[in-house]
Amino acid sequence: RWKEALSLLSQCQREPGVDPDLITYTTAMRACARGKQAAKAMELFRAAKDLGMKLDVYFYTTAMDACAKDTRRNSWKNALSLLDEMKGEGIVPSEVTYGVAVTACGNGGQWKKALELLDRMRDVDLKINTITYNSAIAALSKAARSESKQHGNHVGGDSNDAELLWEKALDLIKCMEKEGVRRDSFTFSSAISTCGAAGQWQEAVDLIKAMKGDGIKPNKFAYTSAISACANSKQWEPAYQLFNDVKKDGIQPDIVAYNALIGAGMTAEKPKEVFDLWQHMCQSHDAKLSPDIVTLTEVIATLDNAAGKVNRERVDEVFSEAVARGLIMRQDSLDTSWEVDLSRMSFPVARAAVRHLFRQIVEKHGEGGGDEEGVKDLSLLTGASKMREYVRGVLRDELKPAVYCVVPEMAQGTLVAKEKVMRKYIEGQGQQ
Repeated sequence: RWKEALSLLSQCQREPGVDPDLITYTTAMRACARGKQAAKAMELFRAAKDLGMKLDVYFYTTAMDACAKDTRRNSWKNALSLLDEMKGEGIVPSEVTYGVAVTACGNGGQWKKALELLDRMRDVDLKINTITYNSAIAALSKAARSESKQHGNHVGGDSNDAELLWEKALDLIKCMEKEGVRRDSFTFSSAISTCGAAGQWQEAVDLIKAMKGDGIKPNKFAYTSAISACANSKQWEPAYQLFNDVKKDGIQPDIVAYNALIGAGMTAEKPKEVFDLWQHMCQSHDAKLSPDIVTLTEVIATLDNAAGKVNRERVDEVFSEAVARGLIMRQDSLDTSWEVDLSRMSFPVARAAVRHLFRQIVEKHGEGGGDEEGVKDLSLLTGASKMREYVRGVLRDELKPAVYCVVPEMAQGTLVAKEKVMRKYIEGQGQQ
């Protein structure tokens, strides 16, 4: 309701004999902070300052809170600048002030600054509460997830920061226990997420146990983060045990939890188990468990990487089901029967797509298909990248008879199988 707050403030300013005081400005700033209107809040801050009002700790803390909630890149710098300014004015920051500053640093990805602020609090004998500790651990978790995205499935061992993140999170958990600070579900979930992003599966599992030891029931986020940690370390058994614990605790696993377990099966090379999970999701009447593109990509990658005719047949079954569900090669896409975009698919999914596409063409245009005269050039959009040569290899080496393509001079990201080649392939299937 920040607009209403600013409107009321404006009315007060226009009313003769009514002078808004610091409390009025603080209240309006708090409304702007809650509405994530940092720029408006800072305008009020400067206005109150220009009026010569005697600013207090609550006023500064509210302005810093607006910065903490601001999504712009350098808002954390504004928060720390305000912290330094108030100390320069002889205003002593409170526990809440520092907590807001820690949150601002965390939201800005500045985990080192957040930990430095905790040290400052200790230096001036300020008690660090649950919220402040949680903000610091959340900063570590955010940084760990960012590192994970940059370096693959888990944080690389060559990064000193990577090793520090999960270790620092565990250190903070221990500090809370030592200082008698209450640890809640957010505390543990954020720490587990930090360990999970770094592939520290044993630490993540131990935190689940510690969470239960504190009488806190792990939530979906905590369990899923721990399962992901197991996945990143190729630990199928612990991941599967955690998944079963989710259900034992009366929590219905969601698509994120299923995908995390499938990820564990993929890294641990468990094709049968992953295929069984796919089938269970497809057979579920719960729409929230319906497979998504992440599920499809990881299931097919698992099966494609496994040897044997059975797994190849499973790939084809999974892909056909995905097409029927509209997960891929959707009817409302720009694809047609004779022009298909493979460029955004993973290699294993593109491989399955090629087989599926050629099966469809044979069924429709082969002997008895009813449309033997409708054969055309087939265009596969791959992009001028490794995908083009990968798909070319699949067409040439895996289809019988082999399908040879050309690359149009003006469309280097496209493979074209000419009508004559397609007819030869279709006729070849009738002779097998």
